[in-house]
Amino acid sequence: MKHWHHIVPKHAGGSDESSNLVHLTVEEHAEAHRKLYEQYGRWQDKIAWQTLSGQISIQEAREEMMKYNNPMRKPEVLEKMSGDNHWSKRDKNKEKKLFGEINSMKKPEVIAKMSGDNHWSKRPGKIHNAITNHPKGSSKKIEVYGITYPSIIEASKNLNMCVRKIKKIGIIKE
Repeated sequence: MKHWHHIVPKHAGGSDESSNLVHLTVEEHAEAHRKLYEQYGRWQDKIAWQTLSGQISIQEAREEMMKYNNPMRKPEVLEKMSGDNHWSKRDKNKEKKLFGEINSMKKPEVIAKMSGDNHWSKRPGKIHNAITNHPKGSSKKIEVYGITYPSIIEASKNLNMCVRKIKKIGIIKE
């Protein structure tokens, strides 16, 4: 029995033109793919060689092809994800890195800036005014628990509540 063998395999960009085809026995065909695999290391040639030489069945060849066609199952990806390289196995006591850099939110100077009175939620109205002021700059009055305040910020300060809650429970007056 003879097989048509692509001199440059289709998986390597070869064509079906007669100049790229050669008639080989099954044994010669298996040997051709073994040589291609050893020379170029392509998994497709390995599977063809093993199948043609009877080392694996057609079903096993299909399973191998499915494994290689799944990017998460490729040997190079599996190698990166296995052993000590897997994220769950990394040393958790070393400084944690985020995208190759030390997580800047964990630096002592950043933590100091974000704590106590420096935290944005503790600063007097500057951030909140920018959000809550009317576009023309005039503040809207708001009624909370029957008392009218000149602005949402004033209500927030007097009632010791966040602006979001004041907006939720208050009635804005025009």
